[in-house]
Amino acid sequence: MSHNLKMFDLQRDGEVSITQQLVTLFATLIDSGELAPGERLPATRALAADVAINHLTAVRVYRRLAELGYVTAAVGRGTFVRRRVPVALGASDGGPGGRATDDDDWQIGMLAARPVTYADEMLRDSLHAPLAGDAIPLGSGYPDPELCPSAELAALAAQITRDHPRAITDYLQVEGLPMLRERLAELGREAGYATSADEIIVTTGARQAIDLVARAVLGPGDVAVVESPTFAGLLASLQATGARVLPLPVDEDGPDIDALERILARHEVKLVALQEACQNPTGADLSPPRRTRLLELARTRGFFVLDDGVYATMRFDGEPRRRLRADAPSHVIYVDSLSKTIGGGLRIGWIAASGPVLARLVGLKIDADIHTAALPQYLAAAYLQGDRHAELLRAALPVYRERRDALVAALERHLAHDATWTVPQGGNHIWVTLREPVDERILYVESLRAGTAFLPGGAVTVEKSSRTSMRLSFGLVEPELLDEGVRRIAVALREVRRRGRGWVGATGALS
Repeated sequence: MSHNLKMFDLQRDGEVSITQQLVTLFATLIDSGELAPGERLPATRALAADVAINHLTAVRVYRRLAELGYVTAAVGRGTFVRRRVPVALGASDGGPGGRATDDDDWQIGMLAARPVTYADEMLRDSLHAPLAGDAIPLGSGYPDPELCPSAELAALAAQITRDHPRAITDYLQVEGLPMLRERLAELGREAGYATSADEIIVTTGARQAIDLVARAVLGPGDVAVVESPTFAGLLASLQATGARVLPLPVDEDGPDIDALERILARHEVKLVALQEACQNPTGADLSPPRRTRLLELARTRGFFVLDDGVYATMRFDGEPRRRLRADAPSHVIYVDSLSKTIGGGLRIGWIAASGPVLARLVGLKIDADIHTAALPQYLAAAYLQGDRHAELLRAALPVYRERRDALVAALERHLAHDATWTVPQGGNHIWVTLREPVDERILYVESLRAGTAFLPGGAVTVEKSSRTSMRLSFGLVEPELLDEGVRRIAVALREVRRRGRGWVGATGALS
């Protein structure tokens, strides 16, 4: 330490305590820079000897400095000046009973750096687009509220709160409401994702489920593979673990398993994250040969598969598919929710898993929120009894199929010469790629100006691409507005090209 504390003259009989005098001294030295960030302070016993105080007083000094944010202690290493120290408040900041007048700028130095990515910005915009302004919301994956059973849920909520008022306030088991887990397991036996309620953890939506799985399996430096394009929230959760996230191309047969084999030849992969059925945003299914090969690789190479089945029940074409977990229950962790059918505001999702990873997921759930809110779980359990959910799907799926067909027709009418697109097996999205790329940021802004929102491809892809893609979602929008929305995008595209802004040549790359 650069300062000699022995030279400091303590007022041992003064009105200010010795502890406070030493705290003030250290704070002054730190504020002035004489004690530099990261500098180690004397051990408490050395401090006590230097200034002739007892050891407990020295301990109190360092404890008070830590409370004030000036120092931090590392067990076995000592006490150090913090890298970022608090901003001192002056007299004008108010006193006892007064109100501080400082601004919030000081927080910047205290918060860990977390750059907002392009994907973050685009996802935030797409979530807000349906709630503000007059833009046609082709960027939102929300279900149509008119197709959600709001009135039935309201009646059930009234009955539950009348008959079981403590259902609103009581704590539940970490894994979830037993009767809800039992019902989900029954549905899981039909679909192939579970055989027992013991495999089910109820979560606050599929988004939390995905986040828990990512944190359970991955850590900094691990390698994960994810479909590209994919669900933006899935990508964000994988990246937040500090793992290296590698892209897996998707085509009309789902994720490219040949590409996965090439990745496995070079990397030790811990998790492959995908959507086996009605993939978001392409709507594709994983073909049977690829499905078989994926599970063979999972067994022989020893990695987990995260299967997000949120759109699997929203199938327009073909027969229902058994979930991946039916064929490899120890390797596949399944995630699902009621958000796309019953309604996102309910925030009910679940995980199906087994083995040691299940116990780890339960532990992380405890750390996150102890358990998902009680009333939504009671509501979900009541609604899922009998055939209500199946009847809801029978009523809603033809409407969504009509909207899919209307969006495809609109693309053929307005963008046939400018783009290619997928025709989804189910779900709420179509993946559109321009034949000649432009800067998607500029196209996005110009499209908003024209009155339509979409989700740019950069928000849902791992790698930077020379192509310009977008996800168009049809779940919220009536057929006639779908046509108008695509027309506006076509107008925006012509305007971007007319101005020559954002143009990228055939061999160029996006800025």
